[in-house]
Amino acid sequence: MTTATQVDILADHPIWIAVPAFAPAIVVAGVVVYIAAKNRQKRQGGRSAQDGAS
Repeated sequence: MTTATQVDILADHPIWIAVPAFAPAIVVAGVVVYIAAKNRQKRQGGRSAQDGAS
């Protein structure tokens, strides 16, 4: 019967290589969501003011 050999993981680098690729995409997506939410609030505010005037 043979014994199990010990496996040493020497590096876990794929995550650290992927971070620089995905970080800018996450930042851009956050900015787009922020601008869309801001514009949506602005439109809803304009509609309620127009509805109250008529």
